[in-house]
Amino acid sequence: MKAMIIDRSDATPAIRQGDIEPPSRTRGQVLIRVQAASVNRADLAVLAGTHAAPGAAGAPAVVGLDAAGTVVEADEDSGFSVGDRVMTMVGGGLAEYVAIDARFPVPLPDSWTFEEGAGAIVALMTEHNALRTAGQLRDGDAVLINAANSGVGQMAIQIARHLGAGRIIAGVRTHREDALLTTLGADTVINTGAGGFAEQVLDASDGQGVDIIIDHVGGPYLADHIKAAALQARLIGVGRLGGAEGTLDMETLAFKRVEIIGVTFRTRSLEEKVRIVEAMREDLDNALAAGKLKPRIDRVLPWTEVRSAQNLVAGNDHLGKVILQVGT
Repeated sequence: MKAMIIDRSDATPAIRQGDIEPPSRTRGQVLIRVQAASVNRADLAVLAGTHAAPGAAGAPAVVGLDAAGTVVEADEDSGFSVGDRVMTMVGGGLAEYVAIDARFPVPLPDSWTFEEGAGAIVALMTEHNALRTAGQLRDGDAVLINAANSGVGQMAIQIARHLGAGRIIAGVRTHREDALLTTLGADTVINTGAGGFAEQVLDASDGQGVDIIIDHVGGPYLADHIKAAALQARLIGVGRLGGAEGTLDMETLAFKRVEIIGVTFRTRSLEEKVRIVEAMREDLDNALAAGKLKPRIDRVLPWTEVRSAQNLVAGNDHLGKVILQVGT
């Protein structure tokens, strides 16, 4: 089968289309014919070599961390039938076929395209886990989401609103996205690029600070996050777009009794990931079916343009998810 493979034969890594052995489905797995996959920032880290490529040691490193497509093989007791439309987090999604544990795929809502499924699944799992499991979101909690214009940020706003958050504050570096983020459910949009944004968060929360901070930026925002935190707030470290190191005021951390919780899929076992899928579906399946949650697609490209798509993401030259159609 054809797949997009990372080629490290030269000094600069490249991506090429190549032929590899198709996956052999085993008991407990489903085989999916992939129709679409999205570009995630972690793909850039894999290409750069700072994150390990998914897949077996010694096998070609196939690009991609998600996929949406059609089930072509499944066990009778898997819960899936041939022809079912699904979306799933899966290493090596930019291939014609993927095989994955049958507990992992999520049915695609009837009204969704494959492109929307590919654009949503990683954000759904990541942000639900950050808000509900790690952040212990309760009705009325004030939430700050930075890099809110990103694909995961946009989904975090929608999930927080659906789960009963009180005030939702969206942090962005420009204000071209204000109307979109307000439509998605944000109450206030602040400019984190101006520096000292903690005061803006405190103003927007009547001086109380926020109960949950979903951090997609990392170290440079740490000091402001601690200042903007309410008593017993939960700071969830999801991404490190701006760097991994920051300044921590230990006195304020202790005074406010703030919890700092890091999350990643890279060190989670299959069973842990399955539990994340189950928890997400328990909370969000009905909302997905009703169309209350949906990704914004910036553009759709053929999978042969994967490097151009990754460059768009690297340059922040998009608003929403960049999707690749597999086989085109």
